[in-house]
Amino acid sequence: ERIRRTMAIRFGTDGWRGVIAEDFTFANVRAVAQAVADLLREDGGVRGAVPVGYDVRFLSRRFAETVASVLEGNHLATILADGPVTTPMVSCQVVAEEAPLGVCITASHNPAEYNGFKIKAAFGGSAPPELTGRIEALLGRRAPRAGRVPDRRQPFLAAYVPRLRAVVDLRVVRRSPLRAVVDSMHGSGGRILGDLVGPGKAKVTTVRSEPDPLFGGHPPEPRPENLAPLRRAVLRHRAHIGIATDGDADRIAVCDETGTHLSPFQVFGLVALHLIVHKKWRGAIARTFANTLVAERIARRFGLPFFDLPVGFKHIARLMREQDVLIGGEESGGIGVKGFLPERDGILIGLLLLEMLATGERRLSRRVAAMEKEFGRFFYRRVDLPMPVEAAREAVARLRADPPERLAGVAVTGVDPLDGVKLLLGEDGWILFRGSGTEPVLRVYCEARSPVLVEKLIRTGIARVPSAGAATRRPGAQRIPRVTE
Repeated sequence: ERIRRTMAIRFGTDGWRGVIAEDFTFANVRAVAQAVADLLREDGGVRGAVPVGYDVRFLSRRFAETVASVLEGNHLATILADGPVTTPMVSCQVVAEEAPLGVCITASHNPAEYNGFKIKAAFGGSAPPELTGRIEALLGRRAPRAGRVPDRRQPFLAAYVPRLRAVVDLRVVRRSPLRAVVDSMHGSGGRILGDLVGPGKAKVTTVRSEPDPLFGGHPPEPRPENLAPLRRAVLRHRAHIGIATDGDADRIAVCDETGTHLSPFQVFGLVALHLIVHKKWRGAIARTFANTLVAERIARRFGLPFFDLPVGFKHIARLMREQDVLIGGEESGGIGVKGFLPERDGILIGLLLLEMLATGERRLSRRVAAMEKEFGRFFYRRVDLPMPVEAAREAVARLRADPPERLAGVAVTGVDPLDGVKLLLGEDGWILFRGSGTEPVLRVYCEARSPVLVEKLIRTGIARVPSAGAATRRPGAQRIPRVTE
């Protein structure tokens, strides 16, 4: 039974995740840790100690100690974080230690009942599929060897901050009379961003900074429906910008001075333009499959190479190691830039946005308007439909095999099966259907020229997937929300 259950463990878009006490158990965590140890021993052991970090979730510290115990039981040295840390902090610690990999116990943006096991590769980014595939293949081969939990604990901040300073000029931020609100959503981001800005003319107010394993009753995913406290605080403090980070602070969401939520696509475009126009940096622009048409237009406008990749930041991380990539982003607010690591980081992107506002127009809404005037205005929505993993795969396969010629009255100009199935609608936008890599849901993404069209496309598209339509009719299933920009 132990081996049967562990063999069902699979690494998804970024790590293995499961419901605590159902899938994510101490026995399964020990099994995965042993597989990691076996991989390291196959590769000749380790040069530096393996960093092991954890977030604020229920039992995360104990799960991290369990991982460290198994690695130590296999005569592999570990370094445990001295408290909850962000995932990018673990990545930086891996590089600082010259370790072959690192582990972070976190389920990122997933609901509170989940926990997860992320692996960070030696280069300081998400483990590539070939690495996690080897770990999966080693699951259950050997019984876990439990050792002593190491007494030593180490702060990971010292390896993290210099890498932020290499990208962002914090002096410029501090000298500007900016007002910002940061919402850490009770996750690992805590007060890190505000502390980095520190004393000066810029004022940063942090809300929901206290660690909470229940995340205040909402998933720590920075989507509009979870960010009412941020919008209220922005208006109350008359802030120029509101910044939210997810549970492990590797993703970002933003609202402007009016409390209006920016789409992840708008955030990506603003950061790209800041790097190109203000910082005069150059390099390729990379987007994952569910990202905006504007990314390609910016690349074309400045004569930069452009890459379209499958969903998951690990694909961007691979490209960043192979090419000179200026910026890479995914639809969920995970963005990475050159000069840091091949890794996404919500705190870093938040600081870059503050640097952007400190160097010119401080009204974020005007910056968005200027970008849209040049590159086009689009609206975006993602809907998550509860659905078993296999049912989601079958629904996508049926749509891929028999795509419509028109959808909501718009001609389908092409079908792209790179990741899921994406119906291309020419200059009007696109709609993408794909199963989640971390949860039992079917994700439907859509970008179009008007909110009305986005809503029509999503409703019409879902109606073509019978099992998805049934999911929306079940009691307690998610209602399709109205579209906002």
